[in-house]
Amino acid sequence: MTEPVSTAAPNEQPDVIIIEPTSKPKDEANVPNMLISTEDVVAVESYDISHLWSYGLTSIRTGEPIIKEGGEHRLEMDVVSYGYNLVVDKNGKVIKPTGAPLQGGEQLILTDEYQDEHNLREYASIYTIMAPIRDTILYHFEETTRGEWLTLTDILENNKIKIESASEINGHSIFSSEQVYDYIADGQAEGSPVMRYLEEAELELKCLAFKEFDFTNPEGINHCEEQNIDIGSGIDI
Repeated sequence: MTEPVSTAAPNEQPDVIIIEPTSKPKDEANVPNMLISTEDVVAVESYDISHLWSYGLTSIRTGEPIIKEGGEHRLEMDVVSYGYNLVVDKNGKVIKPTGAPLQGGEQLILTDEYQDEHNLREYASIYTIMAPIRDTILYHFEETTRGEWLTLTDILENNKIKIESASEINGHSIFSSEQVYDYIADGQAEGSPVMRYLEEAELELKCLAFKEFDFTNPEGINHCEEQNIDIGSGIDI
């Protein structure tokens, strides 16, 4: 896994955390470039996060806190409908399919029209997988049992994502789903390996789901190819 490269200009929010492809999706012209009414975006209430295991920790690779107020996604399952969903940022702007991971606070909205663009549909579908996983481990770990966590991440195992265990447990390990839970439960967790787990899991789902998408990062590395993932073969739901 390569180090992240930010393509953002100074004082702008990075467009990339892990692996923003150097080229755009071939069918980007079909992706909506619009604002959704903020009335359609669910307001995420702020609450005290200072008691969470993840509070105050930062990712070595980004230098950013791994949690923030308003960072939960709080996915409502009654808005999930494949092909009729879009992912939007806090301002209601549609987020186009990207290799970059969720930043926190994105929302899923329900649309009246079916989304014709394949990667746009799959991006929203991946959100419905990763948003609950991110929220659980970062914001609700203390109230989640190991069994509940393994049930939640079972879809990753079904797709052979994060099933290999690290030989050593430390702040630089690449954890399996089981290991990342145990690592936090031991009480000495650092933020970076947990974020790496989340970011790579999301990226590998995209490898399976996206079609005609260049996953090569600015350093010339394609994570999907490195992991021998059959790009575009589909997610086993």
